[in-house]
Amino acid sequence: MNKKLKVALALVFGLTSAAQIAYAMTVNSTYINNTGNEIRGIFGRYSNPTIYVDRRACGESQLSAFACGPYTISVGSSFLQNAENNYGNYAAKAILGHEWGHTIQFTYNINPGQPYMELQADCAGGSFIRYAVDSLRYPNFLATAVSTARAYAGGDHGTPAQRDYYTRWGYTNGISKCLNNLPRV
Repeated sequence: MNKKLKVALALVFGLTSAAQIAYAMTVNSTYINNTGNEIRGIFGRYSNPTIYVDRRACGESQLSAFACGPYTISVGSSFLQNAENNYGNYAAKAILGHEWGHTIQFTYNINPGQPYMELQADCAGGSFIRYAVDSLRYPNFLATAVSTARAYAGGDHGTPAQRDYYTRWGYTNGISKCLNNLPRV
């Protein structure tokens, strides 16, 4: 490959990456709170937490995304923005759906042990995505959610393959099955 073609390809790939970042959703308090209201549309009968933005409401050492009881989700807007930038639009919605799944677990004292606590929350996140696509008319962002879940795998969160499976299983089967018939894979 000649030098001019290499430079041209590098420029095209660089502009493509910049364009993807430029088009990433802006994640701020309004976006996060609007997402919470959307999630209430499917999960509100199970739990109704408050989402605290950039406040370390759970006493966490760094801002990320964390549910610490039936009434509290604590998120960092920078953490969610980085997910949007790195994994695609609506990654933040997928993460919030996952954390809401934890509040449901707290509300009903569901504790299948690790990694199934996290995988069940992935399942809940997948069922929220299906609701967002079917009822709220969002473009399908299941692939974004799976990429995000796989990226944050490890330890108590299960393997990348498990996170992929349970997010997709929740998308296909819905929240009721996530809570009552979660398979062990």
